[in-house]
Amino acid sequence: MDSFSKWSAKAKQNRFFIISLGFLMVMVIVGTGFSLKTKTVAIELDGQTITANTFKETVGEVLNEAGVVIEPGDLVQPDLDTKLSYNQNIQVFKAFPVVVLADGKEIALSTNSATVGEILGQAGVTLGPHDRVTPEEDAVLNGTTNIEVVRVVHKTIYQDESIPAGVEKINDTTLESGITRTIGKGSPGVVRKTIQVCYENDTEVSREVVKSEVIKPPVNKVIATGVLTSVSRGGNRIEFKRAMQMRATAYSYAAGSITSTGQKVRVGGIAVDPRVIPYGTRVYIEGYGYATAIDCGGAIKGNRIDVFFETEKECRKWGVRNVKLYIL
Repeated sequence: MDSFSKWSAKAKQNRFFIISLGFLMVMVIVGTGFSLKTKTVAIELDGQTITANTFKETVGEVLNEAGVVIEPGDLVQPDLDTKLSYNQNIQVFKAFPVVVLADGKEIALSTNSATVGEILGQAGVTLGPHDRVTPEEDAVLNGTTNIEVVRVVHKTIYQDESIPAGVEKINDTTLESGITRTIGKGSPGVVRKTIQVCYENDTEVSREVVKSEVIKPPVNKVIATGVLTSVSRGGNRIEFKRAMQMRATAYSYAAGSITSTGQKVRVGGIAVDPRVIPYGTRVYIEGYGYATAIDCGGAIKGNRIDVFFETEKECRKWGVRNVKLYIL
């Protein structure tokens, strides 16, 4: 082979090498560009991870490509408009329905908030210092839930109550046994109570007296009690068990001749209320004398007696009077 032929063959080899090298470089450039535009993303949704390679530019675009539907209330991190980076991690928190029961209203909303407190904030419900919420404010929710808010209000009220006056008895040697006399009327006192009242949703559920203060002490009623069991009447000494103040009227034969005990009416026989003075009781009546309870009457009730006289004239003279009666 002459030198020209050798040179021509070598030139052909060089051209083939150059073409092959160029083709290889083009393939490398194309492959590199393809690799630079492809991004690997990991989508976390409902506890699962979806891994994909994508040419998309934003988080929203790749989610749409992956068939992930974003609804109102869903939370996407990072935001939908965020540009994708290589090995991008995307978290999708799907919203769930929640009903907040507060102030007599039902507030329905979809949320992805993590705690009850955050959901209440989303619903525009503010808790007072004593309010109670179920579940608790820091409870983490991950599904459909009813949240109930109970409005708790504590109020302090003041209530004045009467303190009954006591009774103080003292012996009086000038009075007969059974006779009393009021020396001091007495007066009730006043105690002021501080009461803590608890309301839940405007309904009273409890009240507690936290303080009691006497602002006016009571004054006791003072009663003098007789102790005498012997008196002198008409020159005679009368020994008795007790004395009684009575309202006395008079009656005669016009009212009948037989008493309720079956005895004949007589001077010294009187009508009484048997519940106060039993039948057969011997008494001494000022202005009338000694007598025995043998009768009763429709109008003779309590501390009333009816004394017997022979004539209507004597009855009229007696009239109606207050007398002291001694139980013998």
